[in-house]
Amino acid sequence: MQSDLIKFRVASGDKQLIANAATKAGTTVSEFLRRSGRAAASGRIASRSVLSDLVLIRTAANRLATLVDAPDADPAVIAASVKATAEDLRAIAARHLANIR
Repeated sequence: MQSDLIKFRVASGDKQLIANAATKAGTTVSEFLRRSGRAAASGRIASRSVLSDLVLIRTAANRLATLVDAPDADPAVIAASVKATAEDLRAIAARHLANIR
């Protein structure tokens, strides 16, 4: 397999962070960066904020599923839960839409 060389600069602190992460992963810096680059290029790396939002979405889905499974629940409780879920979903959407405007 033919290979190409990529050169780039990083701050000293970043270089040390990358080296430490590679060591922790039990690989070389080059292999660590190759794997990380492939993962990023294929969309398999998510920021902490995106991961946090995914947890909130899952929580909202669970909340709605619980309401469906409890048809005898107090209508006021159902309304409050639906409202809270809608607010969570709007907040998530607002955060992500703000990044693309």
